[in-house]
Amino acid sequence: MSLFNRDSGTSSVVHTERDDGVAIITLHRPERRNAWTVEMQAGYYDALASASADPDVRVVVVTGAGGSFCPGADTQALDTYSQTGTTNPLAARIEQPEWFPSTVPKPMIAAVEGPCAGIGLVQALMCDIRVVAPDARLSTAFVRRGLPAMHGGEWLLERIAGAATAHELLLTGRTFDGTEALRLGVAHEAVDAPLARALELAHDMAARCSPTSMAHIKQRLWTSRSRTLDETVVEVDAVLDDFLSSDDFREGVASFVERRTPHFRGLSHPL
Repeated sequence: MSLFNRDSGTSSVVHTERDDGVAIITLHRPERRNAWTVEMQAGYYDALASASADPDVRVVVVTGAGGSFCPGADTQALDTYSQTGTTNPLAARIEQPEWFPSTVPKPMIAAVEGPCAGIGLVQALMCDIRVVAPDARLSTAFVRRGLPAMHGGEWLLERIAGAATAHELLLTGRTFDGTEALRLGVAHEAVDAPLARALELAHDMAARCSPTSMAHIKQRLWTSRSRTLDETVVEVDAVLDDFLSSDDFREGVASFVERRTPHFRGLSHPL
């Protein structure tokens, strides 16, 4: 076993299931409400890398065990950091960068119940779609621990929910529920069974959406702020013929005309 107790992309604190085109990745430290550790980050990123490389996986759903998503960094780790004045040096051994989830070429849906704070909220924000329970408890938390907005939280929250909301939530560090998260634009849906709804969305996307199209659109969405409108139009036009001559486009048109579910090819490699 490795330093992080990993085996084929899965760790003891991160579980992965595959179900008909959907990878379900579960943060699994229920005894600590899935509080974040270096081991969990290593296992989670490995699970995402495995899902990225698997052509049978078309959509990824991320959730937490035991009715909790992730309340942030484990308090035992925080206590150690406060005494040493630095983070865990083992984090440098993780192969992927902290922003790795945003580079995964498959759509990611977060199903959030219970606490979701600090780095836990950041991981949910790095997903493309967020489905939350109305009584979920979310918080940026950083200012209440004497920390900066770590892990890209300020960039993510401003991009997703807007500057006014980002300022308020990051500077107060207050807790807000899933219903308010929906109103603020932090979440897309607030439902009583977020995992069931996330799986419903994921299976529909896996069955009816082109993996190549989703990968291309997702990659451009995450980098859109680096381009002007005219650059966006020109760059997409430059690859349009590749899409128009693809098997997926022909299948997409044929399935629409024939009023049937499309049979798209899996994504064999990241774009």
